[in-house]
Amino acid sequence: MLRQSLSTHHGLAASLLAAALCLSAVASAKLAKAGAGSATFTASGPAGMNIEGTSSDVGVGDDGSTVVITVGMNSLSTGIALRDKHMKEYLETDKYPTAELRVPRASLKIPASGAESSGDTRGSMKIHGQTKDVAFHYSAKRDGDAISVSGSSKVNMNDFGIKTPSYLGVSVKPDVGIATKFVAKDN
Repeated sequence: MLRQSLSTHHGLAASLLAAALCLSAVASAKLAKAGAGSATFTASGPAGMNIEGTSSDVGVGDDGSTVVITVGMNSLSTGIALRDKHMKEYLETDKYPTAELRVPRASLKIPASGAESSGDTRGSMKIHGQTKDVAFHYSAKRDGDAISVSGSSKVNMNDFGIKTPSYLGVSVKPDVGIATKFVAKDN
């Protein structure tokens, strides 16, 4: 009886140790960019005007507690050189070359291999030197080590100290849709 009790105790201790090791491995895992990424913004104006800009300069970092997504603002392009020039002047990309979203890792559901997850959460977005709390939706799908992630949010550019762009009397609305896609690896 004593031998069975000791065996059960050792089995329980071994199971707890294995669980602790697994949890610490998950806690210390970190996301890193593992493939192409893109960021898109969509602005609208009068008479159905729609402006879309894209950047492939997307970075992903993770210190174990916070996931950080960065977008290079100087690489944003709308496909029209003059509009790009004006956009970069409004965004002051020479002074503020990146935008950043910081998200507590604990608020994200990172899927297991072969699984998908999605959710709505909040993060801290920094654009034009201003940081604001924003809500966003994300989805993630894991295939082996690779996690394909997409996320979207809507922000008001005036909240970030950006004047509403206007050209020849035509202005865009201050609300801008933002979407990001990237592939990451959970190291």
